[in-house]
Amino acid sequence: MIVVGGGSSSRFGSDKLMTDVAGQPLIVHTIAALQDHVDVCVLVCRADQHDELDSLDLGVTIAPGGATRTDSEMSGLAALGGEYDLIGIHDGARPLISRQLIERLFKRADEFGAAVPVLEPGALLIDRSFLRPIQNAKTIQTPQVFRGPALLAAYAQAARAAFEGYDTVEVVHEFGDLTIAAVPGDPLNIKVTRPADLEKVAGVLEGLSRNELR
Repeated sequence: MIVVGGGSSSRFGSDKLMTDVAGQPLIVHTIAALQDHVDVCVLVCRADQHDELDSLDLGVTIAPGGATRTDSEMSGLAALGGEYDLIGIHDGARPLISRQLIERLFKRADEFGAAVPVLEPGALLIDRSFLRPIQNAKTIQTPQVFRGPALLAAYAQAARAAFEGYDTVEVVHEFGDLTIAAVPGDPLNIKVTRPADLEKVAGVLEGLSRNELR
């Protein structure tokens, strides 16, 4: 699993990965939720985050982030150091990923070639380019899981074309031919983008900690 955490946190206002949540930096919770369910974990981060993240002794390979998300994902893929049958890419700011969702995604990706978690948005999304509602739109979460060789080949083509995707599945859709299965996402799999998101995540994590102590 590649965990992408190289963003600027501009909408959050500070380094959200290192923000304390339920007694630990946010990124610690994300890595802990993944590590027991994957063979290898790579964390992509900004250069100024490297030393602090390394000091946390997370048990992951740390790779340098790039100027864009696609660049950061390419860096994470390079840091894997070999080919894997299935590779997932996950946002470092989603610490509430569940074992059940991880297992569903890897199972579907093994069957179809790729799998992404989707949610019904519950309201119309607006296409800002044309100022019109988008019917039947879905919200896509992470992790997004793909057959490894096909994912690597898609990113090699994207690099040659200088293509920048919004997320992993856009790159694979543009440069690959995998069947992409939609897996029901998890409303609790919140991405921390703004401080209000952190409050929601903190409430869940603190509740889990209290239950573990009982």
